[in-house]
Amino acid sequence: MITVGHCGYDSRHRTRLEMRRPGGTPDYTLLLIKTEAFFRIDGKTLQTPPGTVILYEPSVPVHYGSVGASYNDDWIHFLPEDCDLPFLQELQLPCNTPCTLSFTGQLSEYARMIVLEKNSEHPYREQILDSLMRTLLYSLASQLLSSPDEAMENKYYSAMNELRMSILNTPHKKWTIEAMAELVHISPSYLQHLYRELFGVSCIQDVIQARLKSARFYLRTTEMSIQSIAELCGYENELHFMRQFKKFTNMTPSQYRSHYLCEQQK
Repeated sequence: MITVGHCGYDSRHRTRLEMRRPGGTPDYTLLLIKTEAFFRIDGKTLQTPPGTVILYEPSVPVHYGSVGASYNDDWIHFLPEDCDLPFLQELQLPCNTPCTLSFTGQLSEYARMIVLEKNSEHPYREQILDSLMRTLLYSLASQLLSSPDEAMENKYYSAMNELRMSILNTPHKKWTIEAMAELVHISPSYLQHLYRELFGVSCIQDVIQARLKSARFYLRTTEMSIQSIAELCGYENELHFMRQFKKFTNMTPSQYRSHYLCEQQK
């Protein structure tokens, strides 16, 4: 059994962050970092881009932080039983070393599910958390071992992937086609064509889905007002948020929150 301890999803820090734990932690710590960051390892400082993952082993010194003025990550503390240690060893995950992935969206989704389950009161919560944690680790190992696909050979792939990571990690920003195109130095029309070709979805659809995913998370885990959640997720107009939410979920934000609470009480 893998026991999940403290964990967080889409944890935003609007000021500079520096985390130091000279003695490490008594458990494993997995970080999925969505902004630029630095790591201090063996006396050397490494700077990493968004989409960086690191798995700290127990009792290993921890020192990392933000490069810019803000920081955002998903984080999970977990501890496998002794009989599960071979499982981790077989995955051959690099420990205590930051690794940058081309796409962390699926890993972040697993982290979101783990946080929701951790806050639930399901009778089989521990078993579900164990399964989700194993799935996340399998997915991470698979990505680290997989070879690049054809899309990654496109000369714009790196810039486009960085753009997509920024959209998915910071959906609350004011994203427009023109602003996106300017970031990757191509025309707005070519941006839309290339984005769909590389990722199988439009850039605006990614913005909407990322905003609504964040909104669903906050509706299920906080008591914030609908207006506050709308603003936090990048909507300037609460009514627009409510209309868009209902269009894609068939429920208003209030109905969604009530439905989730009812499910929790069953």
